[in-house]
Amino acid sequence: MRRLALVQLGRASAARLRLVEGDREEALHDFRVALRRLRSLLRSHRGSFSHEFPKKSLRRIAAIARDTNPGRDAEVQLAWVVTLAADLKPAERAGHAALARELTERRDECYRKVEREIVRDFSALATDFSARLRSYQVGVDLARPSRPQTFAAATRSALAQASSDCLEKLAALESAADESAGHAARIAAKRVRYLAEPVAPWIAAAELPIAHLKALQDLLGELHDGQLLAAHIAQSLAELEARRAQTLVAATLDASSAGKPTEPAARRRERAGLLAVARKLGERRNELFAELERDWLGTRAPVRTELVEALVVLDEALAIGRRRATPGSRKTSGKRR
Repeated sequence: MRRLALVQLGRASAARLRLVEGDREEALHDFRVALRRLRSLLRSHRGSFSHEFPKKSLRRIAAIARDTNPGRDAEVQLAWVVTLAADLKPAERAGHAALARELTERRDECYRKVEREIVRDFSALATDFSARLRSYQVGVDLARPSRPQTFAAATRSALAQASSDCLEKLAALESAADESAGHAARIAAKRVRYLAEPVAPWIAAAELPIAHLKALQDLLGELHDGQLLAAHIAQSLAELEARRAQTLVAATLDASSAGKPTEPAARRRERAGLLAVARKLGERRNELFAELERDWLGTRAPVRTELVEALVVLDEALAIGRRRATPGSRKTSGKRR
């Protein structure tokens, strides 16, 4: 477990150096993934790490990871918004362009904060964690000798708890508007996947649940990203309406103005563009939730059922403690996020 933790710590440190050198998007992504995997490992196997890594240490990792969220969110939202440009009417493009500018500015400001603050804070944390992971003490009771828990046994125990939590949180998701429930289910699915991935090179039974969990994570992740973007659009529309009200009141109070106060055409076009993006976002959200409902929600949902069965097989393989080859199975390659 310590070796796995050191691997993730090394990956985060390497990504940090790339951030310092100006490699923003890919390096930030790799930094976030490595931090999440490290935190998940330390948290899921607290029995092995609790002495060296008290809750305060885990909170420090969580705080650094959390501070990278706004930049990543703006980056993903901007990428989705850009794809809509060709489908919009000319009158809607002003609002679309304004939204893209806002997201670009927010992303760039978040990147600057990461480079200015988070990268600096992580340097000292990495040094401390590396020292703790590389050297430790173990007490031995000669009167009652005991064998240390194996990695397979520790993983099996953590997987059972994390899998139950994931299915429970997934069952709480009832509609596309359940933002907090969907986010909680996504995080829970990610934790189960991070527990299963380290044993995949030796236990073939881990491959199928990993694939299903990755698909669930992607589905819930896109739904969550859409919810965040919808909130941003709502805020932009509210600001437009506030400016409109201020303009109308000012024009009404101006005794020298004649006729009915009018709204600037540019502001009308901006509103039209924002509403057009919101409609597209709503359509995509409905598609995503329909897929989620069909495949994952309810005890008889087919993909959920396959995941539950695959997790049972993985649990049995971990109990045996050796690789269980499956007909036609093969080790997959590629970069998992």
